[in-house]
Amino acid sequence: MTDIGHGRASRAGRVRSRLTGPLGLATAVALGLSLAAPQQAVADEIASESFTGTTIDTNKWFSGATGPDDPTGYGCLTAATGEKAPLKACQTPVGDKPGQGALRLTTNKEKQTGFVATKNTFPSRAGMKFTIDFAAYDPTTKEAADGISLMLLDGTAPMPKEGGIYGGGLGYTGIKGGYLGVGLDVFGNFTRQAYGSGGTPKRMPNSITVRGATSVDNPMVATYQSNRKLAVDKAKTRTEARRTAKIELSPAGKLAVSIDFHDDRGYRDVIEPIDLDDIKGQPKVPDTFRLGFAASTGSSTEIHELWNGKLETLAPKLSTTVVPTGPVNAGSDAEFEMTTSNDKLAGPTTGEVTTTQTFPEGVTPVSAEGDGWKCDIQGQTVTCKRPDTLKPGEKYPPVKVKTKVAGDAKGDKTVTSQATTPGSGPAVPNTSKFTVTPAKGPDLTVTTKPVGDVVGGQNAGYTIDVADKPTAGPTNGEVKVVRTFPKGITPVSAAGDGWKCAIFGQTVTCSRPGTGADVLNPGKSYPTINIGTRVDDDAKGDLTGTTETTTPGQQNPEGPVKDTTTVKPAPVKDPNLTVATKPVGDVVAGKPAKFQVDVDNAKDAGPTRGRTVVTRTFPDGVTPTKASGDGWECVIGGQTVSCQRPDVLKPGDKFPPISIETDVDKDAKGQLEGATDFSTKGDPNSGSKVFDTFVVKENADQDISCGGWVEGLNRAGKPCE
Repeated sequence: MTDIGHGRASRAGRVRSRLTGPLGLATAVALGLSLAAPQQAVADEIASESFTGTTIDTNKWFSGATGPDDPTGYGCLTAATGEKAPLKACQTPVGDKPGQGALRLTTNKEKQTGFVATKNTFPSRAGMKFTIDFAAYDPTTKEAADGISLMLLDGTAPMPKEGGIYGGGLGYTGIKGGYLGVGLDVFGNFTRQAYGSGGTPKRMPNSITVRGATSVDNPMVATYQSNRKLAVDKAKTRTEARRTAKIELSPAGKLAVSIDFHDDRGYRDVIEPIDLDDIKGQPKVPDTFRLGFAASTGSSTEIHELWNGKLETLAPKLSTTVVPTGPVNAGSDAEFEMTTSNDKLAGPTTGEVTTTQTFPEGVTPVSAEGDGWKCDIQGQTVTCKRPDTLKPGEKYPPVKVKTKVAGDAKGDKTVTSQATTPGSGPAVPNTSKFTVTPAKGPDLTVTTKPVGDVVGGQNAGYTIDVADKPTAGPTNGEVKVVRTFPKGITPVSAAGDGWKCAIFGQTVTCSRPGTGADVLNPGKSYPTINIGTRVDDDAKGDLTGTTETTTPGQQNPEGPVKDTTTVKPAPVKDPNLTVATKPVGDVVAGKPAKFQVDVDNAKDAGPTRGRTVVTRTFPDGVTPTKASGDGWECVIGGQTVSCQRPDVLKPGDKFPPISIETDVDKDAKGQLEGATDFSTKGDPNSGSKVFDTFVVKENADQDISCGGWVEGLNRAGKPCE
């Protein structure tokens, strides 16, 4: 055989359904298939022919051969013994045990053709699935060839008496009454133009090819080249080379082919559904078909066998899709359309259809209705039922499901749905995906500004305003404002209608719910936050603070927003000094005495701005001899002591004391009066004398509580006793 290339057709979707349906008992019997028992809704198989025994009913099966010694071969039973004839013992005995045999279509000799068909017919629109095990193995040539054909023969035409062309024809090309042949083509010649109209110029090994009716020169309909081998060259038994073919023909005339290579991957769809009514140039679909099988060898060989033929009617194969009818936006209502359809390669429904759709969290169904449907909602699941028949390739009126979408829903979501009906068997749930567009989040702005001028040493007020941009969404959670003041401006109070505020050091934190009645809608503002502060005396210039507002889902968080406060310097305050002079201990005539001068600045005054000079003038009888004090420079002139210093005296502070030593005349006595004054820049009291009195004792033991110099009163101002 000549080496030829290949063409390729599209693949079909995988068909997995368990099949039951309208193909009748009488049809199965007429086809010559044995009934399977028991026949129940859950059992797909309604009839079968295993070909593993020693006999089959030759009144219902035909094998094309001219005689028992036909050198081209014929279909025979490998477990049969005795008479060598078509559908009986093989020309070369195989010796299989009863129940372990097969239908052998060719041996591994050259130029053989085996052909078997049912004598009776079945309705072409009945809908059926046919499966059969096949094996191509043990070649006697370098390459294995050729392959097997599974045939639909025109039931209105006479029974063909012999198979079609051997070799690349696979026993189908040219067969009388051939309407459609599915070639399991090991060598690859069945695709060639030489074996029917249309095709490829070169062979295509391991291809599954469909050719049309013999009456129109068996045109190419579809082909698919597998990456798995149809034959197992090294195999010596059919078990090692086992493959399974599946042909499905729907009542609507859709045909598909799948192959199970028994590699633990299940059926692989090799011919996608073909519409028999839409094949260009093909004759009208006949009213009835016969099932047929053929195989052939050419100059290359292999054994071709079939066994375990099963006829099954098609069950419904339902699927459900759920799609939104428009945008699905968070925080809004959304409508979905649920559609249940029946696969075109399926049977009609024969009982109630039930669909369930489970919506994801955040998308809650609230109503469901559709023409002919009865629906119920439990939580996230919608269940709908209807009793009427759904034909293959058709769909029910849709169900409209209305939902509410949560405000925080977003991103890709999945609806899980499933449709069931009696006889359909288990099915993988359908999933439908959609995307929730997130709700517009709030986009808050915050503005902080002082109320009037901010002046050092004074109190200052601030306002904080929080607004939502007009193009944003509403708030949907707590709104928090954090204000941090610069050093030198200390918050002391914070309040605002609806706000809860707390102060920690330089930071003010205020919050509010932001949901329900407190939601902030786009374009609106919350009530103002008012903050009271105390400004340090020495604060001045530009000081920077920050304010940050946060809330869940915020579109464009601003982060801490800086603002600058220009602090005006505190007004200049004059110092306000006071001086006080007092003796340190008793003043005794004829003895030395000490005096102390204290200088204080008032708390609410300003600091001194230059030298401070203190002048103390003692009365006659008390003469200063020495004066000193930490930081003071003192001089004595007669009865006067003058001390001065250059440093600043802050408000509320005092200078170190001035200590003055004196000599007291021996004849000094009684109450004496001295005077002290001070001068410093800006003090309005500069130059004002402060008078003080003290008592000179005549001797150290004198009790001066009462004395002649203060008649009738003691030092406490009470009468003497």
